[in-house]
Amino acid sequence: MYSFSGMYELWGLFIMNFTDRYRYRCRHLKLVPFHLLSQLDLTRFWDRVLRRAGLPIVFSQGFNPRPLLSFGPATVTGVISWTEYLDMTFYEFIEPEQLKNILNSQVLEEMRVVEVNSIPLDFPSIMKSLISVQYAFIFKDKGNIGNHQVLFSIEDIEELERKKMEKQECMISFLFKKKNILLNPYKSLEFMPKESGFNRENLVEIIKQNYYWF
Repeated sequence: MYSFSGMYELWGLFIMNFTDRYRYRCRHLKLVPFHLLSQLDLTRFWDRVLRRAGLPIVFSQGFNPRPLLSFGPATVTGVISWTEYLDMTFYEFIEPEQLKNILNSQVLEEMRVVEVNSIPLDFPSIMKSLISVQYAFIFKDKGNIGNHQVLFSIEDIEELERKKMEKQECMISFLFKKKNILLNPYKSLEFMPKESGFNRENLVEIIKQNYYWF
């Protein structure tokens, strides 16, 4: 366990502008049942994790200091995610692999941290670095899903791949680009041709699969 005394936390709160800072970008899972967490719940979750772990996190300034965390686009409640990102800043250097292990000692497998990278302090934020988000839509296939290409009428969303899965299910992946990164994936079903069978009635689940960066 990585342990720090209370003195370090006070140091981070009150004189963080006079110390070195080290920034990290973390990728973690958000699987069932944590897919029901809202973005506010997720922020509180990582706040508690960092405090329990005793990590030397930098806090915001003001009357209500909070750990200095920065998240990617909020995942819609109910959507499973393989790729949640957040940035965190510390006032002591920690090896990325060590940080990953420390964080994973405080979370369940369904929220496991899968990757940690050290990044420069002036590195662009997650939102500024992001160019697209890939979602997978899994549908029940009762024989009414054709093999034709699905045509989207919404700008900047592309079909990437489509394949049959076990238990007569069909997966279709879409890339949400540029301004549509924040589009509710459930909302995108309205753009599916009705005859395609890709609708809410046949929908099994949605998975956020990947981010693509500049």
